[in-house]
Amino acid sequence: MKVFGATLSPMVRKVLVALEMKGLNFELDPVIPFNTPEGFEKISPLKKVPALQDGEVTLADSSIICEYLEDRYPEIALYPADLVLKAKARWFEEYADTVLMKVTAESLFFERVVKPMMGMETDEDKVQQNLKDNMPKTLAYLESVVPEQGFLLGESLMMADIGIGSCFINAGYAEFEPDPSEYPVFAAYLHRVKAHPALQKRIKEDARFLN
Repeated sequence: MKVFGATLSPMVRKVLVALEMKGLNFELDPVIPFNTPEGFEKISPLKKVPALQDGEVTLADSSIICEYLEDRYPEIALYPADLVLKAKARWFEEYADTVLMKVTAESLFFERVVKPMMGMETDEDKVQQNLKDNMPKTLAYLESVVPEQGFLLGESLMMADIGIGSCFINAGYAEFEPDPSEYPVFAAYLHRVKAHPALQKRIKEDARFLN
């Protein structure tokens, strides 16, 4: 099994954590979104990461990949069995993939971390506008839905938590953390998610590229 993508990507991290938690062996091919190899569109038609190759199966999009892994390797469940809870899990994952990616990655991590890596100047005005206009309502929503104990859909970490946690890991790399005095429930929840061994392993791997 092979995963294509850069480890600092929140979407790639989602897939890597899922594979780790399911105990599946894989090889990582460090494809960078801005410089994909020739023929990569055969695996990922939009040339986006992550992409997965599992034998003859090739897939793109983190949520599609994670659902495939769940269906094909169900022994360690990362989605609830209950239909209603599974639907909620997909909603939270979609929220992370769209809203959180925009707020924590595109207008924060990309500006403060990726651009300097590429020799480009950070648009700090864009960052501050994002933190003023978008981040507060995002955090207010998350504060209203996460539990005071455990994880989003029970006592076990699942894909919904991984998706949210992965985005805020990148926000942390961009020097942003939710204020626990203003968002105490979400801040505590995020601490529990990031403390999970599977995410801690990815954070330690990330440090090799950030230091």
